[in-house]
Amino acid sequence: MRTTSPGHRRSIDEILDGAFTIEHRASAQKFFDGAAQSISRLARLRTTPQTPPKHTEGPWVSDHVLRMLTVIDAIANGFSVQESEEAGSDPIITLALHDAENAARESPALFRAYALIHDIAKPDRLLLVANPGSAGEKEGFVRSGRRANEYSTESEVIRFDKMRRAGLAEGIEATFDDADRAVIAPEYAADREAIVRFCGLEGAYVKFVMELCWSHGDIASFFVLPGNESAFLAFPARAGKAGINVERYLDALLTIALVDHGIGRMGPMGLIAHDVFHRFVHAEHAAMPERHAAREARQAHARKARVKLILAENGLDPAEIFLLLGTSLGPERGVIMHAIYDVIRGEGSVNTFGVHASVVQERAAKAAVALAREGLSV
Repeated sequence: MRTTSPGHRRSIDEILDGAFTIEHRASAQKFFDGAAQSISRLARLRTTPQTPPKHTEGPWVSDHVLRMLTVIDAIANGFSVQESEEAGSDPIITLALHDAENAARESPALFRAYALIHDIAKPDRLLLVANPGSAGEKEGFVRSGRRANEYSTESEVIRFDKMRRAGLAEGIEATFDDADRAVIAPEYAADREAIVRFCGLEGAYVKFVMELCWSHGDIASFFVLPGNESAFLAFPARAGKAGINVERYLDALLTIALVDHGIGRMGPMGLIAHDVFHRFVHAEHAAMPERHAAREARQAHARKARVKLILAENGLDPAEIFLLLGTSLGPERGVIMHAIYDVIRGEGSVNTFGVHASVVQERAAKAAVALAREGLSV
């Protein structure tokens, strides 16, 4: 795991250019266009409005989905926010972010399926609601109790879009009733299966993605108020009841907190909402501290393995050093390696290596630079 000194860190908003490149955008657009051509419910997302304050990625629900697909494509191809200010200031967040990105990198198809499925019920449950006394209210954008139809009609959506284009739709908000939960309804079964197949996944993944969709709204809503961290335990309970892998499910929810609630959407002023991911992670830490402990253990192992590789790349592999110095088996080998570590840290002399001092000095200097570059040490 690489680290960067705090002085070199930038905000997530500043490093997003690396995610939203022409290539990643084009890849996401091509993927979504293919899916929408194959699955008609997805095409409807292109004409279903979304509005501030929850979404400012663009005027349509498809804009949010496309942004998520772009982020997933970017992470799958090496983009990371692990060197941002938001990630680096808190070790709990840093390690969770590492797992969130790893999950997306290891199974991008799973999260593409989630991105396509999680909003498919929105067109059927759209209700455009205007502030009282506004122009939108006069145009009939009112709550369902005062309407002939429970949800907005096609003609109303067209009228709203005309108002939006004319700059007259301020104060009208797109609401979606129970769309978050409705994606698991039987009416969407064929679409869920078709999307999973389109993403190249086996049919067994439908259940896993459904469970992710069912919980994705709770990721944001459970922890708005402090003191509700124990609600996190509802997530592993759901996974256990559904008979799916609990650890993988919780890792996937971390990824959703990042690519859906975080980078995948834009709030007021076009800024990324980091708070959902942070609250979710700290709730997890309070309710299931063993997950953070496991991350720490994995990090320590990964750092140790990386240090070992860097030493080998710079001619300081123990076997190579012992051969060079003619060091026999026994405690002396440990003494030799500790002496080399002291040289790398600038705390020891190479004089003890005799005729090989210059070789050890040169290799130690190169290793020190390589280790420092990645924030590592011996």
